[in-house]
Amino acid sequence: MKFSDNLTCKLPGKLNRRRFLKTLVMASSAAAIDWTGFGALAASIPDKKAFPIVVIGAGLGGLVSAAYLSRHGFDVTLMEQHSIPGGYATSFDRGDFTFDVSLHATVAEHAMPQMILTDLGIWDKLKVAYTPELRRIVTPNFDLTLPAKNPEGVKKEISRVFPHETQGIYNFYTEMEQVISELWGGKRFKTSMMGKLEKLSLEQWMSLHVNDPDVKYCMAIFSGYYGLLPSKINALFYAIATGEYLVHGGQYYKTRSQDLSNTLADCIENNNGTIHYNTEVEHILFDHNNSIEAVMDPAGKKYPAKAVIANCSVTALFDKMVPKKRVPPDFSRQIRKRTASLSSFVVWLGLNKKILDIKDYEIDLAQNTDMNEAGLFSRKDLADSGIGITLYDNLFKDYSVPGKSTLSIMCLSDFAPWKKFEKDYFNNQKDAYDREKERIARTFIKRVEQRLIPGLSDYIEVMEIGTPLTNMFYTQNPQGAIYGFDRDMPHLEAKTPIKGLYLASAWSHGGGYTPVMMAGRETARLVLKDFISS
Repeated sequence: MKFSDNLTCKLPGKLNRRRFLKTLVMASSAAAIDWTGFGALAASIPDKKAFPIVVIGAGLGGLVSAAYLSRHGFDVTLMEQHSIPGGYATSFDRGDFTFDVSLHATVAEHAMPQMILTDLGIWDKLKVAYTPELRRIVTPNFDLTLPAKNPEGVKKEISRVFPHETQGIYNFYTEMEQVISELWGGKRFKTSMMGKLEKLSLEQWMSLHVNDPDVKYCMAIFSGYYGLLPSKINALFYAIATGEYLVHGGQYYKTRSQDLSNTLADCIENNNGTIHYNTEVEHILFDHNNSIEAVMDPAGKKYPAKAVIANCSVTALFDKMVPKKRVPPDFSRQIRKRTASLSSFVVWLGLNKKILDIKDYEIDLAQNTDMNEAGLFSRKDLADSGIGITLYDNLFKDYSVPGKSTLSIMCLSDFAPWKKFEKDYFNNQKDAYDREKERIARTFIKRVEQRLIPGLSDYIEVMEIGTPLTNMFYTQNPQGAIYGFDRDMPHLEAKTPIKGLYLASAWSHGGGYTPVMMAGRETARLVLKDFISS
């Protein structure tokens, strides 16, 4: 990872800036979507079986693409190298506990995911729980809790702790609310806040209103959700993404994120789509006219395709699956200059007792409020990083079996500290790797024990630890990236320069549940438009 010291969030060229703004709006505004357009496009293609489609990867983007296309009568084959659907939106069992791989909070109800899932006819098959608070922030200097679905309450709570910055605090969050009003309410303002923030970084935006580093830390608390430092996050992106939480509150798919993925997979199969699990794609095959004709698995089996939607990593797609002679040099260079996003380090704990003294769901436990790299992770020693604690049993009743508790401790992680273990890890020689991940996990547990949950170590019945190498193993994402490419560059187009090949993942549209679900719908629609014009 390379972190720039330049505080200006640059978007090179007017065209790229417009594309960037369009992407943000598309990811958040119902007004930007033609909800009738998909059915009309599909209806204009009478012989749908003549256009078989292969989707590579059953992450949320691939699942949504395949669900839309199969629902509208196309012959869809979804190929997934893992044994279950979902990518990072999955769960796993250990003893009495079912751990969520990634989900802490998202925005689904009253937002784009609900609209997409309703459009697919499956929203009523899912349930969401609302987080009891927006977030609790515990630092050596202060301890405060931001209330959920209560922008005024957030302003009041931060101002209570930092009265000297009250005016700036109110102005900052009021501007964030205006952005959401411009997107969803269609309101017109004398000055467009979206236009103002498009040109700023989050750090610049905060500095227009406040000076106190502790206040900035509170304002930027969700930067970890997006994997970038405040100096690198575009202010408009942050305002949209965080404003959704501020206004609608954090939400969680019950009973686990796996339910969302399974429901999408069921939608595909109920509409005669086919899913092949434990099946990788070896090659994409082309005919003598340079058109895609099939994909091939490692056993040599071919799956016919007029179009391929890639939900896998872009680097894996073009390094392994597409013949190099098919990739235009300019496009290849465009991919090479991008860097992978951060990964994650997660400690999942199953406890043999209920934690009754803490009612909060998500707690940010910081060593300090210095908004440099240590605000996201520590380069010197990951054990010194700030951490997030999620107490899942405070989300809804019976999350865990009676008398037990489920929690996680996590931080973002660069890949660099784990690179030295990579070769041995994939050769199943993990002694040194296991010692290192255990050391970091025990340090985090001790910190939580000292600051929040006395006696925590004595309650541990099950402990699992995930690192960037774990993410690489299960997703095959380079460097175990959890957001695709770093967000410091405009997104790739969903339509690649190779005829019939499309992108629908975090690697093309940015990470997070909502962006990749939007990617799935947008890309499926592009495929239909190209079928019509072909």
